[in-house]
Parts: sequence; structure tokens; C-alpha cells
Amino acid sequence: MKLLLTGSTGFVGRNLLLELLKRKTYERIYLPVRSEFKLRDQLRKEGISEFPSELNPLTMEAPKWDFSQLKDIDHVVHSAGVLSGSSLENYSKTNTEGTLKLMRTLSSPKKFVILSSQAASGPCGETQLCKTESDQDSPVTWYGASKLEMENEVEREFSEKGYVFLRPPMILGPRDTATLPLFQMAGGPVQFKPGFKDKTYSFVAVHDLVGAILNVLDSSVELAGLKPRKFFVASQETITDVELIKTATEVMQRPSRLVKIPQPIIWGVSQVVGNIPSLSKAIPNLSKDRAKEIWPDKWVISPKKFEEAFEWKANIGLRRALEETLDWYVKSGDL
Repeated sequence: MKLLLTGSTGFVGRNLLLELLKRKTYERIYLPVRSEFKLRDQLRKEGISEFPSELNPLTMEAPKWDFSQLKDIDHVVHSAGVLSGSSLENYSKTNTEGTLKLMRTLSSPKKFVILSSQAASGPCGETQLCKTESDQDSPVTWYGASKLEMENEVEREFSEKGYVFLRPPMILGPRDTATLPLFQMAGGPVQFKPGFKDKTYSFVAVHDLVGAILNVLDSSVELAGLKPRKFFVASQETITDVELIKTATEVMQRPSRLVKIPQPIIWGVSQVVGNIPSLSKAIPNLSKDRAKEIWPDKWVISPKKFEEAFEWKANIGLRRALEETLDWYVKSGDL
């Protein structure tokens, strides 16, 4: 069997690739990457000194992908995407146009697993305990809007193909760069959180998400006949922002001294960050657009439909996910 994996040097794709190499299910794995050197360097840092023979790097990037020469691909996992940008068009170029180009130039795969995001759905409404796949989508950021646009365009153009969208919430685990500021703050004398009210979130550990992707690929479920095609993939455990910060300080064995910051101050900081490109790159979650995800008090989703459809359940809790993340940061030299 042959698989095409996009985003193999990113957070989710990198973890998935390492698991695929352990399982040896595929005789050939095609990896479109901007830098083959980066891919090889990452594998060396993982202790893989000899480049695996089943891997076939393809130097290209979205939306200029062209996979028409690959005739016998069985499965596709599309995890590449833009997480921060300066406009909706900037997000859509990769997240929407790149996905459409991918599917237009690949005709043979039986299964497409496409990584979307909870951001495409948006936060819970004021009276909602959690969101399900049947609730109205209401993204609050350009990132979320581009993911929803991507889903809608794929559904419009490729209704006959076998694909599913997975919509994970906050993803935690090793090889994540976005959580590094959380640990840097947890290791300091004071920790800060936006707003005086606790905010509630769903999350998923990256290894559980990788397991969800593999369950879809291994399943006998006919994807083309599924309704819906969009699935929330998350732990059944929900957390608050206070629990997230305090657990990070606990795994670092540091004292917790939490200070709650009024949200208008966070808004002001995001305006400054958004106007300075170097800061936007260093703190993407405080860009003017992504900071909009901070204001809602509840980002909770139900994984029930995915659990039932693909016989999957998350096994990793918050503490273990943060312990594994911290261990990787220490080993990689980031902390």
C-alpha cells in the first residue's frame, strides 16, 4: 500500500510519520515538503540515522502541488496548513486552495483524511454545554474561516470521493512549538491568564489524534457514504485555562502564582503584537486575528460521533500530555 502525507515536518504530521515508520504498514510513503533537508534533519534528531527506504520526499509546497504523476496512492493524510497569517486570503491560499489542488491532482486514493480544526466550528454559544457536528458553524478568526471554507469547497467539488474532515481542538504533546510559551511562563515567577472568569476547553493529546487518523485508515467504513463528513476528535475530559496553567507548573515542579489580566489589556497587547511582524511570528496566538479565540469562555466539543463511527476513544489525560510535552522540550533543548 502507498500513502501520501502532507505536513510531515509539522506537529501532527511529524508524530504521525514516526508512528507509520514503526508500524511499517505502507511500502511507500510520499512526503511533499518545502525542505528535504529539514525532514532528514528531524529524523536524525529522532534517532533515525539511516533515511528509511520507504520514504519518498517530493520538494514542493501548497498551493503549487501537483501529484498527477502519482497513480497508485491508496491513502492520503492531509495535515499541512497555515496557522497564522496577515489576512483571510493568506490563510485561504494554503488551507483552501492547497487542499483543492491536492484533491484535483490525485484521482486514485480510496481514503482522504483531512485535518481541519475546531476553529472552523467556533466557540460554544452562551447556552451550549458543548458543540456537536450538527450545530451551526460560527468561526471567529480568519484561520477558522479558512478551514470552514476549505471544508465547504471540498464538499461542493468532491462529494463522490472518500474523505473525512477531522476537527481537533487544542492539541497537546511532544514536537509542538505552540505550547512552548506556556512552559516558559510556567517556569517563571508569575503566570498570567486572560480574564477573571475561568475558560473551558476541549483538548486532545497528539498521540490520541494520531491513533484517530490511523483508525480511519484501518477502518472498513466506506467514507464516501458517510454523513456527516466532519468529525470532532477530542478527549472526553474538559479543562479550564486555570487547570492548564497550574498543571504545567506542577509538571515543571514550580510554584503556581496566577495573576488574572483584564481582557481589554490582552486586546491592547494583541494590537501591538499584530503590528510588529517579528512579534507576530514569535507569539502567533497573540496576533490580532488569533487573539479573538481568547475572548469566548467556552470551546467545548463532543467526540461522541467519531467514537461511535470509528471505535476510537482518547486515552491520554492533561497531565500525561503535558509531561510528554515537557520531556520533549527538555530533550530537544528548547527548555
